[in-house]
Amino acid sequence: MFREFDFIKTVVFALVTLACVGMWGCWREDVEDVSWPRLIGYSGDSLAVYVVEKREETCEHKPLGADCSTREKGTRIVVNNFYTEENVWKSSKIDDKYVVDVYDLVDDSTIVEFNKKDSKFYKWTLGKGYEKLGAFLWSGCYANENVKAIRPWGEGKWRLVGGNAECAYAIVDVENKEITGFKKLDEFAEGCSDLWMHEGVKYCVGLLEKDTIISYYERSLAGYFFRTELGVTDSLWNTEIDCLPLNYAPGIVYKNSFLYAGNYLFSVNYEKRKLNCLPKE
Repeated sequence: MFREFDFIKTVVFALVTLACVGMWGCWREDVEDVSWPRLIGYSGDSLAVYVVEKREETCEHKPLGADCSTREKGTRIVVNNFYTEENVWKSSKIDDKYVVDVYDLVDDSTIVEFNKKDSKFYKWTLGKGYEKLGAFLWSGCYANENVKAIRPWGEGKWRLVGGNAECAYAIVDVENKEITGFKKLDEFAEGCSDLWMHEGVKYCVGLLEKDTIISYYERSLAGYFFRTELGVTDSLWNTEIDCLPLNYAPGIVYKNSFLYAGNYLFSVNYEKRKLNCLPKE
């Protein structure tokens, strides 16, 4: 019985093979370049900065299925014009690795890269290259693996965003290569979706709770606030927004001098301490 079954399998395989040879389609190999972009921030008045992971996917199609493999082609920092989508600059290949480090734009031309594994920092300058800052020492509480973002925090310092129950956030002293962890959020940070410091002043953004009834079963959070240490300076409601739309997941993410909120992009006017819609054209 088993010999008969093996014979049938052999005949089926031979027939499929002959059919494939006749059609010249079953033994083909497909090679495709795949890119995985992740937003870092915005620079100037028209540039979007990404870290892009490139891979090469190869699939060999056979009569009874396909064998696929993936090869890393490296990670790069890419700068594009977000109006025209034209490429402005891209870095040399970083490493043949998946994107696991934290990357953030701390001013118009500087990207900070943070390696969670060994607390090493790298400083990238757009249009140029990178500088190794080395490994930094931790003191206070420790939340290395939970860091999700890096924000400017006064002269010579950065704030590491994303902590845990025992360690709320950390401050980086760049000059002395030290990181200090703090157990509780400072009072100004409470209720903020994101916060940063600009020219010695703390800024914060977050959701405004406006009880908007959409239907009998559904209500909506429909606003965003923008404030300094002196109090709320500006607010936005989604019924009033008419800005450049972006195809990212909803949320509030501060990126350098821009604010992404609810699929729209705003510029931060520090002089008037207001948020301006970024024009669509």
